[in-house]
Amino acid sequence: MQLPDIEIVSAKVHEAWIAAKLKQNVTSRKAEDGEELMVPYEQLSEKAKDLDRETVKAVYAAISASV
Repeated sequence: MQLPDIEIVSAKVHEAWIAAKLKQNVTSRKAEDGEELMVPYEQLSEKAKDLDRETVKAVYAAISASV
């Protein structure tokens, strides 16, 4: 099964996370190192992007194990 590119899906996951936080009236969320995470995916550090990438990888692994 061919799954979409991890980077594209990671950016979408990040957008959805921001949208969910905004619905909760959260306008800022910082990482332990102080990096602001509620910015567009492209502006995140590689370390912060890895949070979204790991989420996508886990979902992809679950999909692969289910087929």
